[in-house]
Amino acid sequence: MVLLAALVLSACGSGSGTEPANPSASGAAGFPVVVTHAYGETTVPAKPQRVVALGWNDLAVANALGVGLVGAVKYFDPASANLPYVRTPLTDDVLGLDAAAINVEKVAGYRPDLILATSSNQLNPDTYRLLSQIAPVVAYEKSLYGSTMEDDALLIGRVLGEEAAARALIGTAHAAVEAAKAEIPGMAGKSYLYGQARGEVLPLVVGADNLCTKFMTSLGMKVPDTFANAPASDTLAPGTIGISYERAGELGAADVLFMTFPSAADRQTFEGNALVKKLPVVEQGRYLAMPLPAAQLLQGPNVAGVPWLLDQLKPTLRKL
Repeated sequence: MVLLAALVLSACGSGSGTEPANPSASGAAGFPVVVTHAYGETTVPAKPQRVVALGWNDLAVANALGVGLVGAVKYFDPASANLPYVRTPLTDDVLGLDAAAINVEKVAGYRPDLILATSSNQLNPDTYRLLSQIAPVVAYEKSLYGSTMEDDALLIGRVLGEEAAARALIGTAHAAVEAAKAEIPGMAGKSYLYGQARGEVLPLVVGADNLCTKFMTSLGMKVPDTFANAPASDTLAPGTIGISYERAGELGAADVLFMTFPSAADRQTFEGNALVKKLPVVEQGRYLAMPLPAAQLLQGPNVAGVPWLLDQLKPTLRKL
């Protein structure tokens, strides 16, 4: 805490190292901006010049808006710390934060004047309080992934002073969806399932309010009727149910099946299961073992990543 206090004082102090890159931006039109979110109210006094992103969606949208991030969470892929769909790759010194654990001292070391945390799954009241001593913090409106990707983009655009650009980004995402629907008309009215094979349980995302469901619905697809009104589990993510391998045959209700796996062993277990092998959706090639980056984005889409996500899904969707 002593170190944190020193870093906070350093971040708030005067001197050439802490001056905004564009001093005139402090008088930019539209500021101050006041937003209300799950942890209270945040005032952004001037157009931010030093932005830190604590969630991947925060990073992707801010990056697509052309905002120069000074600090951000690195991706989990050992091959690259950058998101696979990021517009402008970031350097390792910027990608110095861990998405799985917020290091308040490292955040302070970036001397931010705004902290984006609309998609951080590590944010909690205590961490929010500490971060707020460093810079204004913009959290999710009500709950993590509780807002649409469009609303999140508009929120980020507003606090960055780039609302018009955010609307344009939303337009690009919507255009990509419409282009995919025109390219693959066979999607209309067809059903899909998206889930994960994890140990002995197969969690499936079926809730109508889940962002994955909303995205697939925008493509004209739906959860199979046999799963659409299934009661969600109390122990899994919101809008998610879990079935055992004994019920794997029920996956055949979907016209397309997307699955992801925490480990290679989980994938081997799933694809080696006798019931899974007999599924028509598997035998006919309408099954996709999703790489984790695509699965993560499908579970919590952002407008900046939509074109890339569609490119991952299209080869399987074309088989409809």
